[in-house]
Amino acid sequence: MNQVPRNRARRARRGFSLIEMLVALAICSALLTATLVSLYASFRAYQSTTEQASTHVIGRVVMHRVMALVRNGVGFGPLPEDPRETSIATDEMTFLDDQEREITLRLDRVHKVLLMQVDGSQEQVLLDGVSGPLDTDGTELGAFQLEYENGYKLIKASFDLTVAADDTVQDLKIEGNDIVPIRLVGSTAPRRIIW
Repeated sequence: MNQVPRNRARRARRGFSLIEMLVALAICSALLTATLVSLYASFRAYQSTTEQASTHVIGRVVMHRVMALVRNGVGFGPLPEDPRETSIATDEMTFLDDQEREITLRLDRVHKVLLMQVDGSQEQVLLDGVSGPLDTDGTELGAFQLEYENGYKLIKASFDLTVAADDTVQDLKIEGNDIVPIRLVGSTAPRRIIW
């Protein structure tokens, strides 16, 4: 009779079987993998969102600075070829700032950058990933719309730029692969001419 309780005690002290351990490990590894994948996707979505927010802020600062330069500028160009024309659309404009320096703003559509040149010095990149407006048929329209009075007096300058975030996370499947472009539109009038 002593033999039966000893077998029961041996069975009661016995651990998990190999199959039970393998099943438990498989479940744990599946849960851990799912957690790490979701954490990785969350990190990448956060990175993409912060990149777009940063691009938006930088784009607004650049537009504000460009419009301030134009508000304080004089001697704008290019002028319309015909003095009866009231507006011109262009990707490049020049003017003199309040310190009498010649400022040139240019949209380089090939390299997708907005450039500024001061007094013929080397061009500086103001903003990357910039493109100008397109017509419905895909033809390029000028990024700077200059409205003149009497063919020489600038009364309004409008800007229409589209900026794409420099998103290095382009293969994110959960959030999608679309990089949402930011459209920067502004309009200003030169104060020095008006007053």
